[in-house]
Amino acid sequence: MASVAPRNLKVGTIIDKTLAVVERAAMPALIYFIALTVLDGAVGYFGLTMTAPLQAVAFALLKGLIGIVCAYLLIDAMVGRTGLRSRGEGDMFLPYFGLSILYTLGVLAGFILIIFPGLFIMARWSIAQPLLVARGDGIMASLGESWERTKDNEFQILAALLAFLVPTIAISLLCTFMLGRASLAGMIISQIASSASSVLALAMGVALYGLVIGAPKELAAAFE
Repeated sequence: MASVAPRNLKVGTIIDKTLAVVERAAMPALIYFIALTVLDGAVGYFGLTMTAPLQAVAFALLKGLIGIVCAYLLIDAMVGRTGLRSRGEGDMFLPYFGLSILYTLGVLAGFILIIFPGLFIMARWSIAQPLLVARGDGIMASLGESWERTKDNEFQILAALLAFLVPTIAISLLCTFMLGRASLAGMIISQIASSASSVLALAMGVALYGLVIGAPKELAAAFE
């Protein structure tokens, strides 16, 4: 079905193919960006007035659910627009939801231990979500194959990911420092930066899927 790309990835190649995925799925990416900015921004803004622990937890769960739904729709659109989808008909949201929960718990556990294990897990599971959405594989099969296929490319993947995330973190910290945590302008700027980095992170997963797993023959050249 696919022509497997070389395992030795380069940071520049990952970044370049990530931007190519965004370009091919420009409209879905724009819709995702706007929806996530508005919905997450609204939840975050109203969440500032919620001081009770249960209310804070409820708003955090709502924000997480919004993120999962929006991410699934964008990844599905991206694998479709790039020609990487090979699964049959059928919706994969429920398996994707379960995988996202396991992914989040695994990464959080890594960060609780030490920061580096969390980053390492992020790199090794970076193509699990596109694997599930594009091929319709099971949750554990997607996580397992992602872990195997990204071996020896962890640092390249992390370097490319950090190239997208560091500017967002810097903007958020700057807004908090200069405008204050409760500033509406600061929240809007931070949310815009966060949504943009989310688009790039999801596109990077799809790009890595094309580079590591391989694209259908007629599109393989785009991921060489």
